[in-house]
Amino acid sequence: MSKHISRRNFLQISGFAAAAGVLAACAAPASPQAGGESGAAPAASGINLKWDTFRAPGTGWNEERIESFKEVNPDVTIEFRPLTGSSQQDNYGKMYAQHAAGDLGDICAFDPSHFHFWRAIDKQIIMPLDDLAEAADTDLTQWFDRFMALQYRNGNLYGLPSWGWAGWDTLVTNAVHFREAGIELPDPVGHETSMDTIGEWARQLYSEGERFGLSVGPGETSFAVLPRIWNSDLINEDGTQCVILDDPNAQAAFRWLYDLSVTDKVLPAPGSVENLATANKEGLITMNWSGSLDVRNFKRDVTDHAIGEAAQILFPTREDGKFPTQIRGGTWNILNGTAHPTEAFQFLEHITSTEGCYSFNLVGGQGAFVRPDVLQRLIENDPIHEWFVPNLENGIEAYAPANSRGREYTDACAQYGALLLDPTQPVEFEQGLQDLHDAIQAVLDLDPA
Repeated sequence: MSKHISRRNFLQISGFAAAAGVLAACAAPASPQAGGESGAAPAASGINLKWDTFRAPGTGWNEERIESFKEVNPDVTIEFRPLTGSSQQDNYGKMYAQHAAGDLGDICAFDPSHFHFWRAIDKQIIMPLDDLAEAADTDLTQWFDRFMALQYRNGNLYGLPSWGWAGWDTLVTNAVHFREAGIELPDPVGHETSMDTIGEWARQLYSEGERFGLSVGPGETSFAVLPRIWNSDLINEDGTQCVILDDPNAQAAFRWLYDLSVTDKVLPAPGSVENLATANKEGLITMNWSGSLDVRNFKRDVTDHAIGEAAQILFPTREDGKFPTQIRGGTWNILNGTAHPTEAFQFLEHITSTEGCYSFNLVGGQGAFVRPDVLQRLIENDPIHEWFVPNLENGIEAYAPANSRGREYTDACAQYGALLLDPTQPVEFEQGLQDLHDAIQAVLDLDPA
């Protein structure tokens, strides 16, 4: 998954031609069962399936998918049971408890990029799908290769792609502030802006009590990308070692952020702004370190161009030619031991079909850039989606804790990252970085979850 393909090949959707390289375009028509859009065999009478997810409740997407599935599978009832924990990790905890109690839904999701996928497989919570996909003649090239690759463990298929994007790979930027300051914005798909320049802009656009030029929420999503800009990493590829004390480049990355936050005090203190994305759209923050989904949401939600106009600043190209990113993705799974695996798999194909994935983006509000045909339709709907293509083409895979300690890992990054970057109770940089390293390493040293 390390090859680079051309922009032309990446977007070559016409005729569903196969693209060479890491991202495959659709090479064959969708499975007859996919999306219930043709030829699905009638299900057995009186089948009831439970669907547990925290993805898109309240948007109408889940209900529409159930209704459209029911139209071609009238004998199958899908019971939607939304998970509403205060955090994604809380919802995974609930699913583990449901499984222990014998009450986990037939359709569920243990996302690779939340570091629970492998745990759910090893504990035999979710089932392999190879035989089901073969029986349904499922075309596995419907989805981009790099997001399909996340669905496998030990050579077996355990899911179909749900969401996928390049992680916290961009600065969601308010163009209004740049125009007012007389600063020319860089190309939204270019990678030429240096971090020194971004730091200078953060200081220049800061106005005490009125506006922050830059915000960076401390946590795994930003910390995984930050050292990659400096040609380093947060943890090693094996997921066993935190490397931020071993590499001067990683230390330089965190020093850059520390100086802006603690030394110069031009970033919001961790936890001082309730919602950074909302503050960004309200004109209170100029550049918010986030990802492609928030660029789209910024443009969608800001209607007064006197207050905000969406722009994007990407991070500089690394020495290896890669773009600093963290390719992340999710999955839809089937409960191991379900009484109706065939019907559950038909529903998985339905929600991951072209229509299902397209509406998962625009109705469900998810960053689901996992299908070539859907990405092309999104670009046709709004050209801003083309801004996301370079980092999907040339991004870097996420590195995960080998022990699947997802909650502990993300908690350590958030808690000790906040301490490192807190200007109200400052710690010396070296001590704060040591503490962050030690907290992460302590998690990586735990026994498998």
